Amino acid sequence: MTTKLVIREQALANLAGMTEMMQTYLMQNMVKKVTALPTWEQAQVVALTMSQDNELSTELLIQIALLQNKTVVLPRVLPKRQMEFTTIDQDTVYDRHKFGMLEPVGGRIVSPDEIDFVLVPGLAFTSNGDRIGFGGGYYDRWLPNTTATKVATTITKNLYEQPTWSIESTDQRVDQVIVLDKESK
Repeated sequence: MTTKLVIREQALANLAGMTEMMQTYLMQNMVKKVTALPTWEQAQVVALTMSQDNELSTELLIQIALLQNKTVVLPRVLPKRQMEFTTIDQDTVYDRHKFGMLEPVGGRIVSPDEIDFVLVPGLAFTSNGDRIGFGGGYYDRWLPNTTATKVATTITKNLYEQPTWSIESTDQRVDQVIVLDKESK
């Protein structure tokens, strides 16, 4: 068994090693593949994240969702490793959280049962939807509260056939993992 820490470090290195051209390609592919999903097309309220540093960029997807008149909600960190999602629009102002990520200021807090679609962040995934996140457990605590479709995106290097790490009872799976640097069959 490999530790989650080792896999996290490797996954971050794989993301950091990408060229700007590759990152742009993956960002465009994310929009193409995610917006083509029937669950996305039917979704009214989509929970996305503001990507950080080496994460796959979600910026274009956020803009497209707003253009498609979807209600877009982004996370805000709360005490005790909890989080909430709030609505954003083109005029939303962002504040940098002490952990470094941008969070929306203001906006309406949306309850988990209002959300139809969640793009779940993470560093490593299995084809079955097991995931390794960033280690805070925020999504593992929040995901059981929603019935939304849970989708993640990754690159081939960060996709495992089987988990090589230990799965905890608190680890939440996603419904679907989309590999962005592989053409769909």
